[in-house]
Amino acid sequence: MPMASSSPSPVLRHVAMLPFMAKGHTIPLLHLARVLLRRGLASAVTFLATPRDAPFVLAGAPGAAVVELPFPSSTAGPQSMDELPSGSSFLDVVSAAAALEPVFADALAALDPRPDLLVHDGFLAWAADAADDLGVPRLISLGMGAFPYCVSLAVTAQKPHARVSSPSEPFEVDGLPGLRLTKADLHPPFDDPEPAGRHWDFICESGRAMGSSRGTILNSFHELESFYIDKWNREMPLNKMWPVGPLCLASEPVRTLDSDTADWLDARLAMNRPVLYVAFGSQAELSRAQLEEIAAGLDRSDLDFIWVVRSKWFDGEEPFQGRFRGRGKVVQGFIDQLGILSHQAIKGFFSHCGWNSVMESISMGVPILTYPIAAEQKLNAKFVVDVLQVGIRIWPSKREDSEQLVSSDDVETLARELVLGEGGERAAARASELADSARAAVETGGSSFETLELMLHEVREIGRPEAKE
Repeated sequence: MPMASSSPSPVLRHVAMLPFMAKGHTIPLLHLARVLLRRGLASAVTFLATPRDAPFVLAGAPGAAVVELPFPSSTAGPQSMDELPSGSSFLDVVSAAAALEPVFADALAALDPRPDLLVHDGFLAWAADAADDLGVPRLISLGMGAFPYCVSLAVTAQKPHARVSSPSEPFEVDGLPGLRLTKADLHPPFDDPEPAGRHWDFICESGRAMGSSRGTILNSFHELESFYIDKWNREMPLNKMWPVGPLCLASEPVRTLDSDTADWLDARLAMNRPVLYVAFGSQAELSRAQLEEIAAGLDRSDLDFIWVVRSKWFDGEEPFQGRFRGRGKVVQGFIDQLGILSHQAIKGFFSHCGWNSVMESISMGVPILTYPIAAEQKLNAKFVVDVLQVGIRIWPSKREDSEQLVSSDDVETLARELVLGEGGERAAARASELADSARAAVETGGSSFETLELMLHEVREIGRPEAKE
């Protein structure tokens, strides 16, 4: 069957992609590669990936090539987010990844034909030097929406939170009307009016690489974040945000659930028993005490639920063996999340609010119980609950030793409210509206459909910068 094409000839001959060593960062680029090839916008796509990540890339982007980037034998530190020990920082993986710069530069230079474009993860700022030396234009894959990025920058520039006396005291930000924030809505280091240290240095380095690129690819759509996208593009016309998502819809992925999970969900649908999907991402660190609070709340809620857990949370033990009887299904490992969210039995998502999860839930019209854990997830939760109004926020309210925990009582009450209550009903109606907008955005003539081609034409027409001597 011939590939559909939105243009009479490919806009670009060859696109190279460099993902960060984490599935959540890689998946949107796999979707993007499939879209470029399916629509005939690029003749070829080549991923530059570590040997550990190469099989995942090959499976997720059939039709794309993979060139492996082996780590030098002397590299210290974790070489993938999947290897990150408990208590370590993602910055340890970022630091280790810098050892790939020489082999990446050689591999990029050896690609034939020379790429018209490099799309690289914003975490891998060092990719800029090799691409700029070769005169290869760059776009950044940001891995978050326009809202958290614009809010974080505005707060950093204006420092309104320097004038508040407690984490819960609200403040406003000039240029962002109608938005009231607290320090509790901000993730480190942005919650500090005078940020400093290793994390801040990394953000500044990534910002410089973004500033010298041709723009940022957003896994979002204009109708979702129009105010923030338009504001950014007015103020930064040479470094635009390009909303081309939701990429999980644009790539038309095949949704495959294992038969056991599919049968379990089908049975709940047949019995008219709504299901809550529970998943906190592939990197979340949760203590045993917090897991117990969540488990107890879910158990008492009397809801049917499917909970995706990480094996490292349980030190090799069988998680919650037989505890939830027939109402709760516990799954370990990587799962087709879009396949679950698209199932008609699913009526809510208890989520950490990673951006991929937010986009997939909105794309499927599923409201969210927001439990942000790390990175920009607090601002994503703010966006979901207060701006989009497609979710309910759960806050830590219980202290055990030195840890602030989400309580089992709140899990029970708010999970039921999301799935069965009036608040959840309103959020579900709004999520359904946004799902319609998301589908329209990626269809022929939609905002994201058009923006993707416009972005590639602009990269081509600006032309390749002169390679450095």
